Amino acid sequence: MPRASLWQRLTHQWPAKLLSLLAAFLLWYQLRQTGPVVERAIERPLEIIGLGPDQVAVGVPERVLVRVRGDERTVNGLRPEAVLAYLDLHGLKEGPFSKPVVVQLPAGVVLAAVIPARVEARVEKSAEGEIPLYAFAPNRALVPADGHVRVRGAAPLVARARYALALGPEDRLRVVAVGAAGEPLALEVEPKMTRARFAGPLLTRRELPLALPGPPPSLSVKQAQLPRAIPVVGPPEVLAKLAFVTGEVEWRAGSYVAPIRLKLPEGVYALKAPWGSFVVERVQ
Repeated sequence: MPRASLWQRLTHQWPAKLLSLLAAFLLWYQLRQTGPVVERAIERPLEIIGLGPDQVAVGVPERVLVRVRGDERTVNGLRPEAVLAYLDLHGLKEGPFSKPVVVQLPAGVVLAAVIPARVEARVEKSAEGEIPLYAFAPNRALVPADGHVRVRGAAPLVARARYALALGPEDRLRVVAVGAAGEPLALEVEPKMTRARFAGPLLTRRELPLALPGPPPSLSVKQAQLPRAIPVVGPPEVLAKLAFVTGEVEWRAGSYVAPIRLKLPEGVYALKAPWGSFVVERVQ
């Protein structure tokens, strides 16, 4: 190839070629400085804002999973406290709602996903009440220091509360409100912790697998996340006969988080209220 022809090719539209070379250099330099793009999952509490003093949200998950994306150095150095997740319920009246989870992130990272991305729950009027308190520790009968506790939360749940259980070692017991069927209720309890004195042996504790019947034929479960086992307490002779705990859930089409209602024998109580995450579709 003649030297003149080669030179003409090299110098043809030389400004555009120079700009392309400069852009490639800048891109290389930026990637060299920032490093590879990575993702990270961070579990955060779900805050609720905008409700009135006499309102409460029922059926809202306590935590969400936030996935963020950015350069490796920034993402790995991100403090979980810098990630905020909340539901904005300003202006809502009592009844069902469906709201997206809002996530605030610091500069340098972007939101890849939040699970769940949307929450379907209810706004209820709040109420307060007083219920008797009983204490429990594995294989021990306890007498609590407080005879009664105050409960606050959704009015229907407060109406269902029959008593509270204080659970744990004698020097520090966690207080949980309980319904007539022994089911834990999502209510604020005051005091949250109490003390008790030993009165003799009584109940035992076991963790039993959960048996959850499927949905009706018109629905199909595509995804379900359930607790592996349910911690329960009760008389030893009753718990010895139990191979599993049966529950039920409200089946409906959609992606949602819902409480699991337990069917427990008389005298047996669950130590925590189980929840499940579901993706359900209608059968065509």
